Amino acid sequence: MSKNKIIIVVWIFAVATSNAFAQLSDLPPISPIVQPLLLNGKEKEATKLAQQWINREELPAMDDEGKVIYLYGATLPSIVCSPLNVCDVELQPREIVRDLHVGDSIRWKISPAISGSEDNETTHLIIKPTDVGLSTTMVVTTDRRTYHMKLLSQQIDFVPRVSFNYPDELQQQWDIYHNKVTQQKMANTLQNTGEAINELDFEYEITGKASWKPVRVYNNGIKTIIQMPKTMSQSQAPALLVLGASGDEQLVNYRLKNDRYIVDQLFNKAILITGVGYDQERITITRR
Repeated sequence: MSKNKIIIVVWIFAVATSNAFAQLSDLPPISPIVQPLLLNGKEKEATKLAQQWINREELPAMDDEGKVIYLYGATLPSIVCSPLNVCDVELQPREIVRDLHVGDSIRWKISPAISGSEDNETTHLIIKPTDVGLSTTMVVTTDRRTYHMKLLSQQIDFVPRVSFNYPDELQQQWDIYHNKVTQQKMANTLQNTGEAINELDFEYEITGKASWKPVRVYNNGIKTIIQMPKTMSQSQAPALLVLGASGDEQLVNYRLKNDRYIVDQLFNKAILITGVGYDQERITITRR
């Protein structure tokens, strides 16, 4: 190679090198490596508790329709999706979405859908990732509650349908059940005593006239109870006479408790009497 050619090659190399350094000098400075923040005790405890909730071993279940069901609020549910497939997160019927936030809104596409009749519409969140190996979180606020979810994308594996069980809804169902049972029990029991009506015999006939005429007479198979009106005073309490088959009067044990005569046996006929002569008032009780 001649001396002139060598000089030209060296000149070209020098120019190229100079241009390269000039271009590098135009680039923004490289950011220094960011050191992790040092957390204090309170902050460490907060993150520790958050991780306990996120990683809590609260496994989902599946219903007959193939929906994977998480217990709302028990843990951070993971929604596993796949590109070219759709994940459907189903909310509670008639629940309305107020707002939605995704940590990675560029590579995750979230759109709404509605199913059901107008009176029972159900909102669905249709989730589609644009790539595999993605991980982010999503917060959905509604007119009833706030959902926190973790979104993951896999190449093949994905969960087509996700829904929730709600502890407050389950508690409402139990409350409705207990209220219904209580109302049925109240309808089938006597007030004040709590006796079950279906275990009592009310087949008694009450005849005669008196201001203190009994409200009802019944027995529980062992004792006979005569319920008097609440207006009856202790001074008006009539005497009780139980009549035998021949009409003879029999002595029986009984006591007056509040507005009830409690007779320690069953009888077929008895009379309640107050006063004497023309002032006498008499009520006859006959067991059918």
